Amino acid sequence: GFITVFFALMYFSSNLFNIITGLFYLLQNILKSLLFYSGLKSKLSLLGKNALQNIETESLPIYSILVPLYKEEFKIESILKAISQLNYPPEKLDVKLILEEDDVITNQAITTLEIPSYLQVIKVPYSLPRTKPKALNYAMPFARGQYLTIYDAEDEPEPEQLRKAVTAFTNLPEEYVCVQARLDFYNAKQNLLTCLFSIEYHIWFGYLLKGLSLIGGPVPLGGTSNHFKLSKLKEVGLWDAYNVTEDADLGIRLYLQGYKVYMIDSITMEEAPDDLFTWIGQRARWIKGFIQTIGVFMKTEINRQVFSIRKTLIVYIFLGLSIYNFIFFPWLLVVAFMELHKSVYYFWLLNSVLGFCYIYFTAYIAMSSKNSFVKLNNAYHYLALLIWPLYFILHSIAAYRALWELVKAPFKWNKTPHGSYEELKKGGDDETKG
Repeated sequence: GFITVFFALMYFSSNLFNIITGLFYLLQNILKSLLFYSGLKSKLSLLGKNALQNIETESLPIYSILVPLYKEEFKIESILKAISQLNYPPEKLDVKLILEEDDVITNQAITTLEIPSYLQVIKVPYSLPRTKPKALNYAMPFARGQYLTIYDAEDEPEPEQLRKAVTAFTNLPEEYVCVQARLDFYNAKQNLLTCLFSIEYHIWFGYLLKGLSLIGGPVPLGGTSNHFKLSKLKEVGLWDAYNVTEDADLGIRLYLQGYKVYMIDSITMEEAPDDLFTWIGQRARWIKGFIQTIGVFMKTEINRQVFSIRKTLIVYIFLGLSIYNFIFFPWLLVVAFMELHKSVYYFWLLNSVLGFCYIYFTAYIAMSSKNSFVKLNNAYHYLALLIWPLYFILHSIAAYRALWELVKAPFKWNKTPHGSYEELKKGGDDETKG
């Protein structure tokens, strides 16, 4: 204990810390710049103008939709409406509403609604861990589809999304076993936090994940609107019930087993957390899940399941460096400030300038995009762009909460509440409408 603390303090107070951390930041910024450029210059041209119209309804396969719900009594009606608006034959839909058996309020709420014939309610008995992937795994034996997707309670998927996924699977090579739709927020303009979160999502799903897909790298999936070949999903072992970011973990496992993910030109709208406490709780869960994922990967390597050098490096660079940078960013600022007179400071300064150029350029492109829901069109959005670098300090705060939870409650699922945006709209506040 004491020896570990001693060497840690020696490391943090040395130039070695500045150099190593600076190199890690530089390496990740280079990788993200390359991914962003790949995503920016590419076009999702797989779907021709008449591709969707050429799909005959009779030939469409059965499509399973899993909807895990927990304390979502206010959102059941909206997700049922969103599913009913999908342009897919009802007789070909296989929808599973997954409820926790002891979630009395949500169970009562669903009894007041008219349940369509294609929908089955599945109640998960109380057991640990209390996670979304555990519920998904429990429902899988009931899924009948050739393809399968997951929607969350607040989701509003594009009506053509299932048809686009079928078209993609039909045209892509066999190794593509998953397609991921873009995610964004219908309450992006609700406040400054939702605006910043929407910018981040637009960069992440619109460019970085697309870039990873194009180079055949690991794609950390979104928690929703990822579409699978059901047989391949079973082959890789479904979801890790103990990982609190089951989507990212599954994306990495698909990659390590030689499968690929494709980003389809479709979008699902969600509800962003609209207060700082909820945002940090959600982000802490994501970072905790990333740490769990990299930990499982390291254990797998130790157990001598050797992957190629390229695959190993990409996983460590993309996941490992993200975690490292979130955690040590505040230390880097403190140490650099304390050692302004040393030459290593100029290396840190150059790295910071390059990093700021990257984050400002990507944010500007994202907010200028015709597909963005937060466009540069008023003073409010320019303010979001101005303080954009400060947004990343929140990631470090969430990272330290994630570390604390990893020790105290490693499998705790920080539930993100939904429905506040609908309450604002009922109040008639037009300024909140996005």
